[in-house]
Amino acid sequence: MPRRAGTSLIEMLVVLVVLGVLTSVAAPLMRPSTKGTVEQNARLLAQDFDHARSKAYAARSHVRVVVGDTIWRTYLDNNRDSVIAEVATELTAFGPMNTRILEPAVVFGRGAAPRVPSDTVVNWVPGTRRVQFGTRGTTEPFGSSWFLYLTYDSDNTAVSAVEINSAANVRVWRWVEGVWQ
Repeated sequence: MPRRAGTSLIEMLVVLVVLGVLTSVAAPLMRPSTKGTVEQNARLLAQDFDHARSKAYAARSHVRVVVGDTIWRTYLDNNRDSVIAEVATELTAFGPMNTRILEPAVVFGRGAAPRVPSDTVVNWVPGTRRVQFGTRGTTEPFGSSWFLYLTYDSDNTAVSAVEINSAANVRVWRWVEGVWQ
């Protein structure tokens, strides 16, 4: 019997069914988890705080990060009068990464997690969260520290925290199985 080149319809259907099954199994694994999304936003916020601290030191000028309910903006005291009025010129003076928005469904808050053990900061009032770095890259007032918590609006166990300590070092904490790490 002569051998034909190509594939039969049955062989093609078997391949398509196998690909469909593999896709249905792998697709949920490709989606980021709620905990991963919260941690990613916390890391971005931490990087921006670290960038603000570095910029304050490099420019020998004050920098303020103002955290709203779903957004944060960074201002640079470009005229070096030690006063940040949070105006457009100070916002643009910081550079292209001056405004960031949280991903949808990620909100500021602690969710079901308790405070990080080293958190002694009085609770923030929404809309008044401001972190300021002085000309030496240290927090102002000198020696102050801050914690910002992020959670997922439909999963209050997905919690991360960003710590800015009194030495202006930035750290990200994760709430994993009942323990801060």
